[in-house]
Amino acid sequence: EGRSLENLLWALRRNLGRGALRKLLVLRRRGRVKMKSRSVLQLQYEEEGRTVVREYPVRDLDAVLVLGKGLYIESSAVSVLSSMNVPMAVVAGDSVGVLLNPVIVASPNYRRLQYTVDRVRVIEIALEYIKSKVGGMINVLRYHGAEAPAVPGPPAPAGDAEVFEQEVRSWESQASSVLWDRLVLLLRPQVLSELRARYGFLGRRPRRPDPFNKTLSVMYAILYALGTRALLAAGLDPTYGLLHRTRYSTPLTFDYVEMFKPVAIEATIGMLNGGGLPELDEDGELVREHVNQAVKALYEYLTLEHKDTGRSIYRQIYLKAFCLASYLEGKCRREWLTVTWDRSQYRRPRTKA
Repeated sequence: EGRSLENLLWALRRNLGRGALRKLLVLRRRGRVKMKSRSVLQLQYEEEGRTVVREYPVRDLDAVLVLGKGLYIESSAVSVLSSMNVPMAVVAGDSVGVLLNPVIVASPNYRRLQYTVDRVRVIEIALEYIKSKVGGMINVLRYHGAEAPAVPGPPAPAGDAEVFEQEVRSWESQASSVLWDRLVLLLRPQVLSELRARYGFLGRRPRRPDPFNKTLSVMYAILYALGTRALLAAGLDPTYGLLHRTRYSTPLTFDYVEMFKPVAIEATIGMLNGGGLPELDEDGELVREHVNQAVKALYEYLTLEHKDTGRSIYRQIYLKAFCLASYLEGKCRREWLTVTWDRSQYRRPRTKA
């Protein structure tokens, strides 16, 4: 509990390496998940008339992503994943849930601060994440040569927490609406026309069963799982949010991940422009091939390195969570809380000689 932020970050780097990825396990097939042993997750499913069994060491998992409604998960698997702090994000129909154990955290002190921080200060933190998201969306437009629309400025902090919160929510809604109208135009005309003709595409609508929204939702779910694990590693409680409330399973995760969403937006646009429309199955979910394609597309962006710092967005997901915990103690400056996505500032990782 008494370790400094520097020691915490050192431990994080030691465990993760320089942004090294472990495994994101995507469960898309109809089948059954159970524990083979205390440390090995087992997936069973039918394929071409035979039973296929695959095994995954839990210690190697970053997170588990479950897509669709046809997977049966034994309680033992949920218990083990929870005890080892491996988040499970479930995307079923029009909802996303993240399952985790909120008790196992690095430092109870950070949670105490999180629960008692002044409400106006809480909203100020949420506003920083939203400002970063809005800035990242603008940067996506600029990187692709599109003119960014005029976006109203963010509200100034107010003494009345309820008034301030309402102003922040209103600003986020206005800014996102304006920017999304322009962002969808980055899709190739042929792709956009097909989306509109086949699926009645209306832009970003999380509950719409069209390939754009389904692909983006898969990428968001991955960010939620990674963000949840990062917040837990930093000693925070993902179930205690800033602007998001308890109708979300992990409201702090949904607040925190706002700043990383432009990465998924750009990855989705790039995937559709480069490969055409992904296919949906009879349940309105992405088919397995295109789920894998979406995961790969997002991770390609997450592992790009910043030209100056060498830090990837994947690494920043963890570092900014530690910064948030430290900020609650007064040890991290507000301007260090966020990272704003700008593709022009990133390059592919250098290969080791």
